[in-house]
Amino acid sequence: MGGFKWIGSTLRTQFTSVMKNKQLHYLLYLSIGLLNVPLNTDCNKIRLVGPTRCSGRVEIYHRDNWGTVCDDYWNMSNADVVCRELNCGTALEAKRRAFFGEGKDGIWLDDVQCTGHESSLINCSHRGIGYNDCNHGEDAGIVCSDHVRLVNGTNRCSGRVEVNHNGHWRKVCNSDWGKKEAEVLCREVGCGAPLISHESPYFGQGSEVTGVNTSCFGNESSLTQCTLQEFNQTCGDASVVCTNSKLLRLVNGTNRCSGRVEVYHDGQWGTVCDDRWGMQEAEVVCREMNCGTPLAVKHRAYYGQGDDQVWMDDVECTGHETFLTNCPHRGFGENNCDHSEDAGVVCSDTVRLINGTNYCSGRVEVYHEGQWGKMCSSDWGTKEAVMVCKELDCGKPDNSPVKPQFGEGKGLRGYTSNCLGNESYITQCSLHVNPARCEDVALSCHGQTGNILHPSAQHTRNTCS
Repeated sequence: MGGFKWIGSTLRTQFTSVMKNKQLHYLLYLSIGLLNVPLNTDCNKIRLVGPTRCSGRVEIYHRDNWGTVCDDYWNMSNADVVCRELNCGTALEAKRRAFFGEGKDGIWLDDVQCTGHESSLINCSHRGIGYNDCNHGEDAGIVCSDHVRLVNGTNRCSGRVEVNHNGHWRKVCNSDWGKKEAEVLCREVGCGAPLISHESPYFGQGSEVTGVNTSCFGNESSLTQCTLQEFNQTCGDASVVCTNSKLLRLVNGTNRCSGRVEVYHDGQWGTVCDDRWGMQEAEVVCREMNCGTPLAVKHRAYYGQGDDQVWMDDVECTGHETFLTNCPHRGFGENNCDHSEDAGVVCSDTVRLINGTNYCSGRVEVYHEGQWGKMCSSDWGTKEAVMVCKELDCGKPDNSPVKPQFGEGKGLRGYTSNCLGNESYITQCSLHVNPARCEDVALSCHGQTGNILHPSAQHTRNTCS
């Protein structure tokens, strides 16, 4: 029996030794494993350094220091993640080249590539914390919508509408939701105009039963400028689908149809260089902006200098393109210009001539009550013709006995006009809807000014400084 005790004691000793070794190995493996776990716990803080809580230079907190993010591969998918992580609504722009100023400490992230669905920026693909080949002149930034967001949509321009009201995200009720409210929202998030359909799109249901009612005039720049009221009864969710077609805007003009031309590309707005900038390019811009006939082209940053990229240079349109970006150009970001050469346009805003042989002839159409309609010939006379030719900077009307034909404006609402003769614009006259079918007004103006013509001199290349 003594021999068996000795064997048992020996086995227990060896087993204990093996277990201790296994525990040591386990602890060693655990330590090594922890060293290789993504450092989410050290980097669970993110902030924006900029003019508002939801716009600025992106910085993350790691090893007791705030550091920046390099703008290599920086795009709207990355911005989507940051805006959501900071509870800042919808991403509007992804900024590069230290737009919000240069950081001072480390650069923690580089080559960030998000899918857009990550819960945190640190969960996106990147080089590794602290690994980069950048300097602070490449610090990344973002602009978020702050007070409004679209949820569960198929893209960033569609979804269920929510607003940040009194510090909490609330759903918008569909009871008072209409075209004006949708227009304000789509414009605010940089997504063009709302897509109007007879059936309201469905993007799921909000977690709250009650919500917020909205009432807009339609000219607000943000949904939060509309009247917002708590609705304490059960309501359906408002939803919207924006066309996202307006990748173009006019900045610093005197009205919605004049200003510095800017295009939206790769998550940010940028300007157009005025090399080769002429009336054919203006024609495309005015049509894309739903702004009537081009009146003038502007060179040398007439409407002030832009801030970000110069996206387009050597633009040469035929005048028939649907979008400015469809016209031949050097390529996005390829230019030899600076912002002192930013291009601009002036469009007629409320009147246009369609299907004419030049800029000063065609079927007369007016922009009234938010849509284009045709002018009826029943009450049309010399006063109206003189006014439109002058408004379009086209001299005087041609009084030829041969009546021109510029086609029929099919499907357009017809208007009759009543002008006193002291108006400057046709839309200042009394316009009345003609419920019956009417004959279209065809107009040819006798004179053309240098603004309206497209002289070759306007397509002569300017020397960039």
